[in-house]
Amino acid sequence: MDQRSKHKAIRGVAWTSAANWGCQLLSFGVFACLARLLNPHAFGIVALAGVYVAFIQILVTQGFGSAIVQRSALEEEHLDSAFWIAMATAAIFCVLSIALSDFIAHLFKQPEIAPVIRWLSFSIPFYALSSVPSAILTRNLDFRALAVRSLAATSAGGAVGVSMAFFGCGVWSLVGQQLVSACLSTICLWSTVLWRPRLRISKQHMRDLYGFSLGVAGNDILWFFSQKSDQTVVGYFFGASGLGPYALASKLTTLAYEGVAGPFSSVAFPAFSKLQSKPLEFEKALHKFCEMLTFLCLPLFVGLAAVAPELVPLLFGSKWVAAVPLLQVLSYYGALRVILVFVNPFMLAKGRAGLYLLMNVTLTILTFAGCLVAARWSPEAVAISVAASLFAFSAIFVTVASRFLQLKALPLMRSFAFPMFCSFVMLVAVTGIRSLVVGKLAPVAVVLICVLTGALCYLSLAYLLRPDLVKAIYGMIRGSLLPSSWRKSTDPSRIEDDLERVAVASTEL
Repeated sequence: MDQRSKHKAIRGVAWTSAANWGCQLLSFGVFACLARLLNPHAFGIVALAGVYVAFIQILVTQGFGSAIVQRSALEEEHLDSAFWIAMATAAIFCVLSIALSDFIAHLFKQPEIAPVIRWLSFSIPFYALSSVPSAILTRNLDFRALAVRSLAATSAGGAVGVSMAFFGCGVWSLVGQQLVSACLSTICLWSTVLWRPRLRISKQHMRDLYGFSLGVAGNDILWFFSQKSDQTVVGYFFGASGLGPYALASKLTTLAYEGVAGPFSSVAFPAFSKLQSKPLEFEKALHKFCEMLTFLCLPLFVGLAAVAPELVPLLFGSKWVAAVPLLQVLSYYGALRVILVFVNPFMLAKGRAGLYLLMNVTLTILTFAGCLVAARWSPEAVAISVAASLFAFSAIFVTVASRFLQLKALPLMRSFAFPMFCSFVMLVAVTGIRSLVVGKLAPVAVVLICVLTGALCYLSLAYLLRPDLVKAIYGMIRGSLLPSSWRKSTDPSRIEDDLERVAVASTEL
């Protein structure tokens, strides 16, 4: 990758990180307020309807965004065709969703979700409107515009949701939040992108896109079922009241995952795609990506599991205590997701959407079968089955990728070794401190002491054993986020040198 592309990728991580953390902090604040104002049953109703709408979103976008990003030669006709096909599909599914809302509610034995589905169906056209502009910005590594859009949409949606909840709108506050967020997000995108669609659809250009996008869409559908099987099964077998705590625990781990892993994942696909013809640079970038990502993410999930018993009642109130064991299990599941986050950009950048589809079939079967079996017991058993399924999938993937994609498993495993070691030591330290202070101090004091102990332990150990890694990450963030007048000695070439050393070191662990 040339110096300009490298610097754009680094700034992409920085901007996406800023946006994601800003959005996740805003979302978390909004979520905490809504959780205190609403009961678990309301969250369960919207979570169940949201599963359906999220599935329709995949059918509407059809993988066109990834196909636009991946294509080496892109023409205006590709963009126009993708846009109008997505809009036509969105219109059809919007009408169908409204018409079938009562049937879906009857299927899940939850009549309350019918009107919720009808109103959330109006968000479907916004997904179609956003798909092509978002792909254009991602292809150009213009993550600043995406960052501004995310922050604006999250802020406006959160303000509307909390206001409605405060005035007693109940479940409709969650619906209003999602609709306003989708609408403003679309407006921000279109005000940023110069491209405007022409009224034309080219069969040839659609065939060009579908050659890649259908595989991506199939993967997205399978990934959806592997990620949403648990909530669907919990909602069906345990109702909205059972799904409420599960949805809260899942939401917390999702916020943590998207806040740290999301920026790296967003940048990885376009960055890896530019290296698909350079295998040595590709492998080096992969190892660098995995080590930095796990170094930043693993302690967050491990720490979340450790302080969950005090954190959940403190933030959301005693009515959410049932979410504590669910959050602990799903936090370790989130840690495993972080380790495997490279799978999607790796296989798509390699152009192996078909093989990735087969791998997702495997994951979906494992996850859904495990959830159905675990539903005989409790929502906690469902959460455990999801984590176990992902662990089994990781072993299968490494075996397949080593054989068919020339993935060198041992160097890749080495890139995870140091962050995992530091996280384990941190967990031991936090668990020990917590056992000494729990019951003797207020919950807020327990959480603060555990967080400070964990951060101090993790960073001290990392700086002692791998100062190159710590300095490289600091240099990347400082050189990418701060204005040029503040950077002093940190310049793009210096950052690149640090990152190159990290890549070399990750293969020599």
